[in-house]
Amino acid sequence: MFTEYINGYPTLKDNYKALINKINTYDEIIILRHVRPDPDAIGAQLGLKSIIQHMFPNKKVAALGDTEPSLSFLGEMDTAVAVDQPLVIVVDTANTDRIDGDVSMGAEVIKIDHHPNHDPYGAINIVETGVSSTSELIFLLASAWGFDNDYINDESARLLFAGIVGDTGRFLFNNTTELTHKVVAELKRFKFEAAKDMNEMNKQSLEQFKFKGHLIEAFKITDKGVLSIYIDEPTLEKYGLSSNEASMHVNIYREIDEAKIWFMAIEENDEIRVRLRAKDTVINDVAERFGGGGHPLASGITLKEKEEVQELIKALESKL
Repeated sequence: MFTEYINGYPTLKDNYKALINKINTYDEIIILRHVRPDPDAIGAQLGLKSIIQHMFPNKKVAALGDTEPSLSFLGEMDTAVAVDQPLVIVVDTANTDRIDGDVSMGAEVIKIDHHPNHDPYGAINIVETGVSSTSELIFLLASAWGFDNDYINDESARLLFAGIVGDTGRFLFNNTTELTHKVVAELKRFKFEAAKDMNEMNKQSLEQFKFKGHLIEAFKITDKGVLSIYIDEPTLEKYGLSSNEASMHVNIYREIDEAKIWFMAIEENDEIRVRLRAKDTVINDVAERFGGGGHPLASGITLKEKEEVQELIKALESKL
């Protein structure tokens, strides 16, 4: 059903057979993803693990990385064990600096991602920016490997569905395509409680809910429509949030008509993590100028000094 789409994704078309051959060759496989994971990172990582285990039940497959408590309902990370030159597959991670784990343990490294491929660190790079999410790309890989998606099972369908929902903002973002809806419709053929997982994904504590009030009260917006908010460590402590939990609320500003570009700058140890978003203005070029990167309408930056926030605002205003 989905093989007709493969020609439209050249790195998928050229490498899906090579990837399954690599998987078939190794008895030990490690799957990594990026630090501070979101639903797509976890969904793609654990979804791929489930698919490989379904295809090759005798292989040792481990998903490694720090636990993100807010996403533990999707599944737990494995405990690191001694391995002998495994195959390492990294999903949903644009560059090596963001990989949550040590790729040097692997005999070979494979990259599967949907962000712009400025750092092709894999021996095989399957990178397609035209898909909504890495979870959608994992589904297409499984479809290419098997007939009528016989390598997908209920658990992998649940995980990939969650990843797609997370990266499309419940299908509200413009990365949602006709193919995305077809993939989701196929995943819904399997047995899992989608509504339960979606409720878990959007569940928040009382303090998190109160934090929304701070986000509404404390933002600033320029005449041109660049909205920003700075979250310092005392504010995180006040609401009992980690920087990752706080950043999950970045799209609260999407509903403001006057906000054309918006970002949340959050203090984290000695750095300032910026989540940058836009409605229809390309902003990843600005992110790259500040040492970051990402999608045209959704990018990330790491700043060292608070003064750089004003420089970022000026740079973004120049886009409007």
